[in-house]
Amino acid sequence: MKKFLAAGVAALFIMNLSTEAIAMENSKAVKVVQTAGRDALGDFAPEFARYNDDILFGEVWSRNDILSLHDRSIVTICALVGSGVITDALKYHINTAKKNGVTRDEMVEIVTQLGFYAGWPKAWAVFPMAKEVYGGDEAKTFDKVGEKITQTAGRKVLGDFAPEFARYNDDILFGEVWSRNNILSVHDRSLVTVSTLVGAGIFTDALKHHLAAAKENGVTKAEMVEMITQLGFYAGWPKAWAVFPMAKEVYEQ
Repeated sequence: MKKFLAAGVAALFIMNLSTEAIAMENSKAVKVVQTAGRDALGDFAPEFARYNDDILFGEVWSRNDILSLHDRSIVTICALVGSGVITDALKYHINTAKKNGVTRDEMVEIVTQLGFYAGWPKAWAVFPMAKEVYGGDEAKTFDKVGEKITQTAGRKVLGDFAPEFARYNDDILFGEVWSRNNILSVHDRSLVTVSTLVGAGIFTDALKHHLAAAKENGVTKAEMVEMITQLGFYAGWPKAWAVFPMAKEVYEQ
């Protein structure tokens, strides 16, 4: 019951995101106006309400000239799913993602990729929400793959021990999913992967590898810093502290 109530309150916090945050012009920051914190908790937890409205939205989300609203929506959704938060708060952020320009085809690719990095049950849990939000949108027709991603790490490391897993890693996850970069760019796929791993609390060499891949895929230092800052709010401060030294090492090389 406590978890249910907490989820309901969390959903209320974000139910009043101003529509003035929807569009961006020429990389100019758009101020995000939020009142849900004060509306829901102003009398009970005024300082938390202030942090929600004035800091998380009024400052962090408002630095959308550095990390776009489109990309902040991706980061937020993946952090929530990685953390196992499959509540009305997640559905709200899927709605917000649509308003922030994340297309139906991109969302399908995001959730498909989440299946591999967060687990199949979580992807199955998210798809009904995404389908409800995007179900009326028409899917576009794309070539089966964009720029083909070649991966051999699975076979090199596990080819003799787990050949089928190695094949799924090299030929499916990278050869198909990552290769549909004509639908979801490798830049945004890196945002998906890093945010999901941080949300799930996976601070291994795999995360460091994907931080380096993110740099190669065009995620700038400024974008990475903003992404991890946003992850501090949606995945937790300790997780942000854990990933910052890795990111700093990667981007100082």
